Amino acid sequence: MKKLVLLLPFIFMSQAYAETLAQFEKQLVKQYDQKAFYEVNQEIESAVVNKIKQDPSSFNYSFPAFQDHYNLRIHFSPDKSLKFYTFDIGSGGTMGEFSSYVQTQKAGKTVLTPIDTGFILDVKQIQLSQQPVYLVENYYKASSCMGAYAMNAFKPTPTGAVQTFKVFQTKKVQLDAIQVDFDCKNNESSDEAPDYIRTDKNLNNIDIMLLDKNYKPQGKYLRYSKKNTYYQYMGVVK
Repeated sequence: MKKLVLLLPFIFMSQAYAETLAQFEKQLVKQYDQKAFYEVNQEIESAVVNKIKQDPSSFNYSFPAFQDHYNLRIHFSPDKSLKFYTFDIGSGGTMGEFSSYVQTQKAGKTVLTPIDTGFILDVKQIQLSQQPVYLVENYYKASSCMGAYAMNAFKPTPTGAVQTFKVFQTKKVQLDAIQVDFDCKNNESSDEAPDYIRTDKNLNNIDIMLLDKNYKPQGKYLRYSKKNTYYQYMGVVK
């Protein structure tokens, strides 16, 4: 009987923390359902981020309700070891503001790292210096028709977090990201944006569109080619 008495507080405590991620989603959607998204989106981001940090099982959960209601976007790395989240935290105007994180699991615990990118479009993976490197293609939205496409490089750390990695070698410096600014008014013949960043199937080359001083595409690209430890700028290609 004494053992039962001792176990009861533990049982009740376990039940108190047994809230599933689906229930958490449902409760948060209900809480903010009648409020304008762009007035509460940063509160929503904080609530979701805190939940992810506390619950390692979130790594394998897709958050379908949040993706439908709150503009949350999720991408996994090709090896499924990194999970990327992008939250829309803007004010709803012509400019876009996004907040991104990378989630990893280390020794049964979740590690969540904030990263500085725009809206994540895709995550690619390569091997450089015998370690995985993750290339994150993302999009920045400025005022009116202005914006930028970028490719950011990250690598894992022993702690389970990720950090930027300088893999792009220009003529003068090494960079952890390359980008091209654009003006959508220059998309004269199509409603779709051209490929401002393109890669080949094996990621041997990464090409950045060449623009003139008025941001008009020139039909040419600045090419970075893969070497053993970095991507080397090679010049202009068609």
